[in-house]
Amino acid sequence: MNEIIKDILIGSTVKVAEIVVAKNVITKLLYHNYEVKIYYEKNDESRKNQDFLVLLHGIYGKSSDMESIAQNFKSNYRIINIQYPTTKETAEEISDLYIEPNIENIKEQIFSENFHKKIESQYYEIDKNSNKINKNFNQNVKINFVAHSMGTGILRYYLKENSLENLGKVVFISPPSHGSHLADVPFVDKLPSMLGKVVPQFSTKKDSFVNQLGEPDYNYMILIGNKTNNLLYSMIIRGKDDGMVPLKTAKMKSDNFKIIENTTHTSILKDRRTMKEISEFLKNSDLNKEKEK
Repeated sequence: MNEIIKDILIGSTVKVAEIVVAKNVITKLLYHNYEVKIYYEKNDESRKNQDFLVLLHGIYGKSSDMESIAQNFKSNYRIINIQYPTTKETAEEISDLYIEPNIENIKEQIFSENFHKKIESQYYEIDKNSNKINKNFNQNVKINFVAHSMGTGILRYYLKENSLENLGKVVFISPPSHGSHLADVPFVDKLPSMLGKVVPQFSTKKDSFVNQLGEPDYNYMILIGNKTNNLLYSMIIRGKDDGMVPLKTAKMKSDNFKIIENTTHTSILKDRRTMKEISEFLKNSDLNKEKEK
């Protein structure tokens, strides 16, 4: 009898140890250090009138997820690609710890450039008609954003809580704008040390974090795919989805909502049609203001 009990205890201990090891392995795989990739030289005079483009990845993501977008636009925009951990902090904390400091750095850079331009504006060049010209004056540099998946909710929170005078345009890719049914699964909020505190914040429940953000008051576009590469997830998600997010909950009030056919939640980030949509949106005039006229 004692031997049986002993075997049971040993077996249970081994099983618990295996679970703990597996949990630690998963936790390490899902965690990524905070890093910021900058795709321009800060002292490059030729780029000082260029707009900024800030990139934010999704849950358990890395800056490499946004690399295709960075490479496509690095010549025409000053790219800031932020990699941040998503398994330790809440959405609000992620915004405060990793997003806000980088935006503050950009704002300081713009201020510094404008300050020097104002000083330089005391000195003029003379054109062929003897008129004064100044090529260094403030060009109203904008800060644009492209965010993916969970990163869209982090960004919406930041822009809701912080006034950004130089805000340009915002692209939300595969956004769980009103949550995802994957975050509704009962056990996700029971494993914060492994899956992270932020996952249940993107539940489809009316009182969830993401459903309290409200409609954005700035010019934005939504891009999403309509192909799944995860049949298990799609069995949990209600309606058409991209493998992670339902198309129905991705949409917000703006009509600027486009489906990139036959792309999944992640393959959309590398699709040439995505690059084209982003490029045209950033270049075009404010669509919302045109509709109001």
